[in-house]
Amino acid sequence: MMTNGSLPPVDVWQVETMRVTVFPSEVVTTDPASWWDDVVGFPPETVVARPKIGQFQARGDFEGRQLALQIQPGRVEWVVGPLAKAIEEEDSGLTSLGPFPEVLNSLSKVVVPWLPKAPALQRFAFGAILMQPVDSVRAGYTLLQKYLGSVRLDPDSSSDFFYQINRPRPSRTAIAALRLNRLTKWSVQVIRRMTMTIGAEGTTATRALGEDAACRLELDINTAPDFTGVLPVEQLGALLQELTDLGREIAQRGDI
Repeated sequence: MMTNGSLPPVDVWQVETMRVTVFPSEVVTTDPASWWDDVVGFPPETVVARPKIGQFQARGDFEGRQLALQIQPGRVEWVVGPLAKAIEEEDSGLTSLGPFPEVLNSLSKVVVPWLPKAPALQRFAFGAILMQPVDSVRAGYTLLQKYLGSVRLDPDSSSDFFYQINRPRPSRTAIAALRLNRLTKWSVQVIRRMTMTIGAEGTTATRALGEDAACRLELDINTAPDFTGVLPVEQLGALLQELTDLGREIAQRGDI
């Protein structure tokens, strides 16, 4: 199934990791453990706290993925990634958390109710690493060409392609003079699967099992650092929606 006659639907993009990052305008004084309990609804599986240096990390299983709350001076993140067991059992070299819309919906269940509890914020960001499996590197370049209208790619004579660009836009929220960065990185990822056999005398032999290729899109949609005020609490929900909508737009329509 294709949209607009050329590009696949947005849910073909599989998520490797996804995050919401905020940059407090003041030192975090709230007990971060209460944030997890309040919005997740059950205790984390692991907690590491280093209060002297302002670091805190809580992790746990949430809807079949690993959810992490990570805090360090000047930065707070909610991140979803693969469970350790899923990584060990993955037959393919590409590890997926699920389709982009599904994973975004899961992360939003935590972040949206947390925003009213967040400290005063100066910056806000949404990020994700997305993959779209393809049959080969050539097929990956052919597909990337459809997303990158301003770039000319030769699938047969190109290698090691990497494209990064920021296309800022003014925010459509009620926050005056707020500009949003839309940073994207496009490439084709290749993972080669091999086995290694160690002989009796320490000799080794390797055997290729195949390779997995995928178009790779890294999203970093964030409020520009030149905004000097504090983001209004009542606008945080709308701002999160705008950031994630921009990420969805890029995944669906490409570099526009």
